[in-house]
Amino acid sequence: MKEVYVMREIELKFKVENLEGIISQLESFGCKIGTPIFQNDRIFVEDLNNVESKEGSVWLRLRKLNDKIELNYKKQGAIKAESQEIEFEVSSYEKANDLLTALGFKPWVQVNKVRRYTKYKDCNICIDQVERLGNFVELELLIEEQDDINYEEKLFTIASELNIDLSYRIFSHYDTMMAELND
Repeated sequence: MKEVYVMREIELKFKVENLEGIISQLESFGCKIGTPIFQNDRIFVEDLNNVESKEGSVWLRLRKLNDKIELNYKKQGAIKAESQEIEFEVSSYEKANDLLTALGFKPWVQVNKVRRYTKYKDCNICIDQVERLGNFVELELLIEEQDDINYEEKLFTIASELNIDLSYRIFSHYDTMMAELND
């Protein structure tokens, strides 16, 4: 049986123009930047007429990445930068797609990106080049469900250390931004 994790994800996302500058800064701190991974995400929702990101909203993501397939459940928390997340590997993209459809979920948007991972301090960093949207840096902390500490300030401090302009914070998810392009 595959492992299933239930965590709270605290995430801040920033649009960046100088992606190579951010990478250089991370490398100067001793961070090893991972190899590029192509991710193809298909996002499913219960109601195509109600995709607003608000407390309690649920999205399911079916992701192809290299030779792996993952299924992800996200439920929006009360704080915009926070969600409950359950993620696990599945063996068949087609069967997972069929299951989600049989459960009544509908495909909403497709998001394609090239992602590189690194870690700085205890922060996971995603360096993303998103098709049709541009370049982004996501700073993430995964914490235990019961931990009630607000970690946003910690992520802002890390962003400042990386010379990320805090005014370029993005409050939207890639799927929502992609849907807005398609409207």
